[in-house]
Amino acid sequence: MSSLATRVATGLPLAAGALALVLWAPLWLLGLLVAGAAGLAMYEYSRMILPGPWNTPALAGVALAALVPLAGLAGAGAALAALALGVLALALVCALAGAELGAAWEEAARRGWGLAYCGGLFACLLVLLGLPQGRRLLLFALFGVVAADVGAYFAGHLWGRRKLAPSISPGKTVEGVAGGAAAAAILGAVFAALWLPGTSAGAGALLGLVLALVSVGGDLVESALKRAAGVKDSGSILPGHGGVLDRVDGILAGGAAFLVLRMLLWA
Repeated sequence: MSSLATRVATGLPLAAGALALVLWAPLWLLGLLVAGAAGLAMYEYSRMILPGPWNTPALAGVALAALVPLAGLAGAGAALAALALGVLALALVCALAGAELGAAWEEAARRGWGLAYCGGLFACLLVLLGLPQGRRLLLFALFGVVAADVGAYFAGHLWGRRKLAPSISPGKTVEGVAGGAAAAAILGAVFAALWLPGTSAGAGALLGLVLALVSVGGDLVESALKRAAGVKDSGSILPGHGGVLDRVDGILAGGAAFLVLRMLLWA
């Protein structure tokens, strides 16, 4: 099976399942699923950035990354407080694990960043879900990033010439990013006009454009992490896509950006 066929065979059921869950699943179930995904993402991050035998700090990092998003069900303030406490707890665990303090502090910094990256950004999705029209807002964010990915893939293959960041992600082109941004803006305009009362088509297009550009940044950050770790994918749990982080890097960044914009501009 070709690479594209494998990606489609894996991606379509995932997309259909995500759509059904966001539309109809109870909030507690969505919370548990997001927490599980955050824990898996932290596991992948830890294996990339701090390879070696699994120890107490590694296990604590995965557990905290799964717990922090659950606080997002209680709102943005609870999620932020849980993340701050989680980083402190992880630093304490690293300090007590028996390593030399300099090495322990470096490990705490790396694991703490991973906790913010995995647990904190996943928490943003649940905070977004808890806002008025939250299910529609989360779908907007998901569809916007997916539209950007699909648009960038085809535009890049058809017209891609100029490399965007060759030292980080050689496959990305300026033309691909432009195509993805156009696709996300069109989808954002249509989605807002049909399913987001109080949001104009123009605002939807602008939000879609922002989602697309921020998601590219999220993808580049994860690609840089993989380059630094010397790995091709963060994991292998999703055939054709790699790991959880490989699939959600853009969604995490785009969802957080959309949450900030929604809370600032529609408060």
